Amino acid sequence: MRAEFWTGRALGVNGRDVEASRLMAEINEAQDKPVALSWRIRVAQLNPRSTADTIAWAKCAFRFGQREMALNALKSLPPDFQEQSAEYHELMAGCALAVHEPGFAEAHFLKAVELGHDNPVHQVNLEAFRLSNSLSQETRTAATRDLENALHDSRASLFAARALLADAIRSQDHARAQKFAEKLRSIPEHNFDDDLSCLEAVIADPTFHPALGEIEHRAESNPLRIIAAGDWLNSHGMAAETLRWFAELPEPMRSNIRVQMMVAESYPGTRDWNGLETFLAKCHWDDGEFLRHALLVRCKRALSQPWEKEWDQLATEVEGHPPNGFLLAQLVSSWQWRKEALHLLWGAASQPKTNSMALQSLWDLYSQTNETRELLRVARAQIELDPSNPVTKNNAAFLSLLLNGASERSETLAREATTANPNVPEWVATYAYALHLSGKESAAKKVMERLPSEALGRPGIALYYAIVLAASGDHSQARDSLAKLNPHGMLPEEQKLAADLVQQLNVASR
Repeated sequence: MRAEFWTGRALGVNGRDVEASRLMAEINEAQDKPVALSWRIRVAQLNPRSTADTIAWAKCAFRFGQREMALNALKSLPPDFQEQSAEYHELMAGCALAVHEPGFAEAHFLKAVELGHDNPVHQVNLEAFRLSNSLSQETRTAATRDLENALHDSRASLFAARALLADAIRSQDHARAQKFAEKLRSIPEHNFDDDLSCLEAVIADPTFHPALGEIEHRAESNPLRIIAAGDWLNSHGMAAETLRWFAELPEPMRSNIRVQMMVAESYPGTRDWNGLETFLAKCHWDDGEFLRHALLVRCKRALSQPWEKEWDQLATEVEGHPPNGFLLAQLVSSWQWRKEALHLLWGAASQPKTNSMALQSLWDLYSQTNETRELLRVARAQIELDPSNPVTKNNAAFLSLLLNGASERSETLAREATTANPNVPEWVATYAYALHLSGKESAAKKVMERLPSEALGRPGIALYYAIVLAASGDHSQARDSLAKLNPHGMLPEEQKLAADLVQQLNVASR
């Protein structure tokens, strides 16, 4: 549970002074306080024609985990601004990555580079994306080279060092990780989060504990840094270290509600449920009391004590406060309480304040278990909420085609999605598959052949290219395309399509 549990809540602000509200937003952003988002919303409401304020709102929403809100803010910008703003495309790329749409993200990164060619950071962001997402070793090597060159440009060195350090850590290249950690720390603009990232480079090194001690010392009088460091420790299996450190903190820090929330998440890491129950009994979290109660219920469940009645009461209470219901769903989802999370999320999906965020969370949950019918249910609800969104148009078309076969509606949605952005290969594949199911084989093949060869080799596209190739009689190339599939990333219906196509090609070869 992140301490910024209430980022999605609307803070009642009475003032209508744009400048004063903007200043409050900037002050809170500088302190990394999520309440900044409420101020950004207020500024955008008071000054709806300001593209700068809308962009600032989107950036703030994305920063504090409200990606659906960020996307909605970006979509509200004038079309001509969207077409000409590199910053808009950078933010859209971030939104696409958050919902696992790498093709869509790359298209936006490329557009940002095109529009902002005088700003090297855009190119660095594109290369960082390629380094972490490309399946081509050649592409990754080129991206690494370009990022290392960017280390010598003061305008881009911070971003390049972050990307190279992250890649070295992912690759478990200890020597390179230390090299880039040293470089990152040497850049004056680096921040506390960068220092935490640098800990990754020495986590298995004798210098780790002295480095951690220095981090803890620098953080002990700053609640935001305490939270960041505690979250880092918890996420790296060092919850016992968090609890030890918390006990040594000054009293004002131990009384801080947000710090207490972070510490509460440390106890499950040590399996000390009795300790957590005792700790929570001494706390009072103001507007976050429903989260404290949820954690107490979790203790009872973990200790095999009766918990259902208390949970049902809590779930009923949050129904009257939509943001609370949504945020509680996020919390219990992180505990793997799937049934309870789904119930809360569908409730939040029916509320105007939380519908889009809840639907995105439902999409994420059902994607984890490849539940095609439930994913289609979510996609249809998203289209009802936002009929012009090309992402949900593609999703609804694709899932409906898999489950229900050809339909004029699905073909229309797929065509509209890929027309809105023809640079997203997965959307092109959806449209080609819709044409194929409608018996328009020649048109389907032409659509697929517009894609670059690298895109046609992606596991998520290769199946549909193979289907189109087989339908046009090119069995040999269809087999080659099928060989590129990754069954672990496929929906059950896609696995059946692949198996049926293999059988069809085997019969044809006899």
